[in-house]
Amino acid sequence: MAAAAAAWARLQQVSTAQLGSGGSGGALLAEAVDSATAQGLASLVPAQLLGAASAALQARLAQLRGMLAAIDEGLAASVGDEANEGDGGEEQGGLRAEVEASLVEVLRELCAAVESAAELLSQLCERILRAQPVLAPADRAVLLSAGHRFHRQAAAAVAGAQGGRDWAGLLYRYYWHKLRELSRAAEAQQEGGLDGMAADGELGGHGPAMPPGWARPLQDVAALMRRLGLEALSEEAYAAVVCRHLRERLVNHAARSFDQRMLDPALRYAASTPVTFLRLVLPEGRASEAALEHWGQRLSYYVYETVGSLRIGDMFDIVVDYPDSLPAIEDIRDCLQNTNLHRKFVAVFRKALQDRLLHPGAATSDIIQQYVSAIKALAHIDPAGAMLGAVGGPIRAYLRQRRDTIRCVVTMLTADEEDAAAASLHAELGNAEAAPQDCDSDFEGAEADAAALREAERWEPDPVDADPSRASSAAQAGDVISKLVGIYGSKELFISEYRSMLADRLLAKCDYDCDRELRTLELLKVRFGEGNLHNAEVMLKDLADSKRINTNVKSVPNTATPLRRRRGLVDIHGLSATILSQLFWPQLPTEEFNLPPEVSAMLSTYGAKYRSLKAPRKLQWKPNLGSVQLELTIGEQTLEFNVSPFHASVLMHFHTRPEWPAAELAERMGVPPDMLRRKVVFWINQGVLSESRAPGHALPVYRRNEQLQTGPAVGGEQQEGMELEEGGADQEHQEMAAYEPFVMGMLTNFDALPLDRVHNMLKMFVSDPPYDKSLDQLGAYMARLVAQEKLSLEGGQYRKRG
Repeated sequence: MAAAAAAWARLQQVSTAQLGSGGSGGALLAEAVDSATAQGLASLVPAQLLGAASAALQARLAQLRGMLAAIDEGLAASVGDEANEGDGGEEQGGLRAEVEASLVEVLRELCAAVESAAELLSQLCERILRAQPVLAPADRAVLLSAGHRFHRQAAAAVAGAQGGRDWAGLLYRYYWHKLRELSRAAEAQQEGGLDGMAADGELGGHGPAMPPGWARPLQDVAALMRRLGLEALSEEAYAAVVCRHLRERLVNHAARSFDQRMLDPALRYAASTPVTFLRLVLPEGRASEAALEHWGQRLSYYVYETVGSLRIGDMFDIVVDYPDSLPAIEDIRDCLQNTNLHRKFVAVFRKALQDRLLHPGAATSDIIQQYVSAIKALAHIDPAGAMLGAVGGPIRAYLRQRRDTIRCVVTMLTADEEDAAAASLHAELGNAEAAPQDCDSDFEGAEADAAALREAERWEPDPVDADPSRASSAAQAGDVISKLVGIYGSKELFISEYRSMLADRLLAKCDYDCDRELRTLELLKVRFGEGNLHNAEVMLKDLADSKRINTNVKSVPNTATPLRRRRGLVDIHGLSATILSQLFWPQLPTEEFNLPPEVSAMLSTYGAKYRSLKAPRKLQWKPNLGSVQLELTIGEQTLEFNVSPFHASVLMHFHTRPEWPAAELAERMGVPPDMLRRKVVFWINQGVLSESRAPGHALPVYRRNEQLQTGPAVGGEQQEGMELEEGGADQEHQEMAAYEPFVMGMLTNFDALPLDRVHNMLKMFVSDPPYDKSLDQLGAYMARLVAQEKLSLEGGQYRKRG
């Protein structure tokens, strides 16, 4: 026992001394191992040797810790702080050669120490096996794996010397600097007219020519990390560097540029400089080529994913810029085909629509125009139409809540060509390819076969994540009109609103010119069928017939009418009539009032002449639906107006009298005073009439102005009292006037709103100019809008007057 104890103590002393000195004096250690083995301690020797070698390595790492910290500080100073690298990673200074040399030297020294200790352990364990040929299998396994076990322990010790994160940061900064140098050299060659691929030089034709010796330290660092067993740590660092470099280049060179392709140049760049860098840090040989091919696929996927994410984040603006943003849309299409970003696309785009479009501050026409652009853009991205169903659902649901949606759609379809947005939507009526076409099963021939072949070639299956409960919408993925009409799920409502809008447009015409309306009707008949639009066709025919009848009626001389009516006939050349077939027109509004005698005489004369031509037919006049063109001379100014017959009738009463009490004028016209007041306000605002109120009288007196006034006329005493009151409020009124369009837009989209909700919605959605008014200030301004009869207040709810 004493001999065994002495042998074991000798082994402990010698192994600690010899392994701590770098493995010199192996003879003494071999002698101590032989002595311990001879005493039957062979199974305990490997553990002792491993422990001594690990302790020696830890001591060496402790000596090198200061040098590693200095290298890390030098790399950080060369590359720059992370906070200052957001502008593309521009370095504050070049990487100093001594810092790079020190890193290589430290890694080489660690590698030499680990490998020499492992070699010594392997030799000693083999010596034990030769001396003790008969050992238990477990003991033999321990001896055979001693060198490998030490390598693993050494790798863990080296990684833990700085802490895993510190090593990763050190390598990250080093690889980042080297990749930036390589990238700048490639950019310099491209700017100098070169193709960025050197025919010779240190990189062997696989990248830009670099200074002699530039690549050797990089290759040494990567190789030494592999020899130390830290290849995973090294790969994590250079993978993060390459990905960050690619992302920053994409963000800085192509962000928010929608009129150029971003994906193709990014894929080409990913296959050049980053691959050249990876070729240097990967091991050489066949394994390197396989690894490079694998990395090429990884980088391609990363480019698809990064470009897709960037484009998806800008999808709302891309749709706004459509069709100028078609290159960006093609990028998104290609990225979605090569990645799994479909759910992200739907989620991000829907949220952008909710935040920036689907709120009360947006006009219905703007929402519809954005929806139309989204339909066209998504038809390029997903011809199957599955994404449009997912993204367009919230838009359709929101538009169904707005009362003026169908009217806006019809207005945009039938608007004048001067409106660019409406002209674009009107052009969709003539899109024969998108329009659904009915196939006649009884028709056979070459045209039917060719049409069927074209349809088959355009067919694409639904995406794998499409909703299986919904039928494929690929046939109408880009059909804008069908999508807009389908907001309400039925074309009857659309056709009814179209007839109502058509009636308003036709009744407002003074020249019977309806060529554009006729073209629109013909295009609508292609989509909805002639039977559904027969009434609209009759309405247009009525207008064409009215032009002819109006000419014929005016050509009838007064002497051609019966004698009993001849005395009441007057000149009717200033009168034109639109004659309607009442059964085919929508319900028209009625407003009863008394016309001036001279106007009534003109209508009677026109009716008498019409009956002389069309007996036994006769006319039933609806004067409230017409329009009157007036030319007024006030003082030295001449003004032209196009107003309703009611407004014209009000003004004609001031030919005979310069002043009318409101009650007397209302009685003369056969309307209530409050209705008369709403109509007279128009002429007061135009400066043609003025209003005054005598003390003690509830109703005002209207007076004809001899000179055009810029505002309502008031008495002298009232004017003096108002100057002080209005002087301080003018500035506030001007400031609040900037928010009037938002208030009117809200009350157009909602039937009625209380004051606090209007206040909250203005704070949420109005940013230009910023809304910073109090609830009391808003209440005072809303009261002013009520006084101007722009709004009405009923039960604490504000409504927009019709």
